[in-house]
Amino acid sequence: MKICEPDPSGDRRTETDRRRTPTTLLGALRFRGRRKGFRRGGEGAGRYVDCPTREVLLLVFFIVFSSCLDAAFTLMHVQAGGAEANPFMGWILEFGIAPFLRVKMALTVLGCSLLAIHQCFPLGLWGLRALAAGYLVLLGYHGFLFAL
Repeated sequence: MKICEPDPSGDRRTETDRRRTPTTLLGALRFRGRRKGFRRGGEGAGRYVDCPTREVLLLVFFIVFSSCLDAAFTLMHVQAGGAEANPFMGWILEFGIAPFLRVKMALTVLGCSLLAIHQCFPLGLWGLRALAAGYLVLLGYHGFLFAL
């Protein structure tokens, strides 16, 4: 067959169709590809996608930013004579500010990453939304403490 002649089967693709198999958990960890969702309703429940949606990215950004604010407000509160309400983080704070910040941010980023990877699972998206709402309440509580 010459180069200019059309393929008799009509299929000019050289690679296999990536849509034939669903994205695996390890594939979702790479955050490469273009699959952000599914074409038909109900098709994506319990499946992984290549890229997080805009909503998931905004929720993750908000949660990480709120966690940074929470850490800063907690340190300011502790320096003013208060105490950390979370016993585990209070124990970490006894080792110093740097370990406290490292553990807090590592736990936040790890948790958000796991929830973002599972964005097509009902509990994953619900967890991100609940976490964002929880941080709104927590930042409001910090504002209340500063008002006192």
